[in-house]
Amino acid sequence: MSDKTTHFGFTQVPEGEKASRVEAVFSSVAQDYDRMNDFMSLGLHRLWKKFAISLSGVKAGSRVLDVASGSGDLALAFAKLAGPTGKVVMTDINEAMLRVGRDKAIDGGVLAPPALCDAEKLPFPDDTFDCITVAFGLRNMTHKDRALAEMARVCRPGGRVMVLEFSKVWKPLEKP
Repeated sequence: MSDKTTHFGFTQVPEGEKASRVEAVFSSVAQDYDRMNDFMSLGLHRLWKKFAISLSGVKAGSRVLDVASGSGDLALAFAKLAGPTGKVVMTDINEAMLRVGRDKAIDGGVLAPPALCDAEKLPFPDDTFDCITVAFGLRNMTHKDRALAEMARVCRPGGRVMVLEFSKVWKPLEKP
């Protein structure tokens, strides 16, 4: 076990324990994840996701990878934009969260195949997707640099890798 630590919430967690702790947390909240996000962000996460979708460039025929898809909000929206000629894949390292997303997609009549995988080792060929997104999931990845490198690897030249995460306020929005 490494003595390096990484941030998990407000505490320091040894690097070797992070994945299992993240797994336990998300397995325990999977069924209530959407309600929890609505409560914790006062519903703002939905507006942030709409903003990201508007910047994505996804259109009919696009190939989209939603990393750390969780309950599938972005994947469902992208599947509607990509249409029947496009392809949207939902991935998550947590099986319980991926099941919630898969079920939501099926209930919504959307085809977005799930793939249980680690963002640090994506099982897709180079240059596969037009758009890769991760919404509020990068912070839970043990090696963010590896995950971002993998997303860049599977993104086609000229495509977009979009990260939606809590961070500093975008300069034009600082005053409002």
